Amino acid sequence: MPRRDAGPTRRDPRALLVVAAVLLVARVALGIHESRNPPSRPDLVRWRPAATAEAEARTQGRPVLYDFTAEWCAPCRAMQHEVFADAEGATFINGRFVPVRVLDRQREEGRNPPLVDSLQARFHITGFPTLVVVPPQGGEPVTLDGYAGKNVTLARLAEAAGHAMPRRTFRLGTVGHRGR
Repeated sequence: MPRRDAGPTRRDPRALLVVAAVLLVARVALGIHESRNPPSRPDLVRWRPAATAEAEARTQGRPVLYDFTAEWCAPCRAMQHEVFADAEGATFINGRFVPVRVLDRQREEGRNPPLVDSLQARFHITGFPTLVVVPPQGGEPVTLDGYAGKNVTLARLAEAAGHAMPRRTFRLGTVGHRGR
């Protein structure tokens, strides 16, 4: 029996070009998304509970480092990725401070736990990220507003840890979010 010619067995080359173009666009979009939202690395800082941090600081003779942050804050995520998830930054912080993370949940839940509200009021927090260094025996804290990169942040923290800590505010840069 003779075969009937059903036409070429290859698909239309234009369809393959369309598929290739769609895949290329998808890969570019994924690359842009990944660059704006880098995969999170594990946090290497040993965060302590806020309720016991100041007592621990007095016992150990190290200042408390409060990290006021929010999940929606892009500069906060950058600091977490570049400083707190970095072995060098985490080692420095773990060795020199009693670190406490204070996570703002106002935007997500409409309110914060009372302890978070009281710490934000106590240290006059108006934006994120904000780092506050409190001397081990109490006294005036040093406030670091914003995030200007790993090296600047670690240098300011080293300076804050080494001072008798009169009330000082360092503006770390223009990157940060004001308001809650």
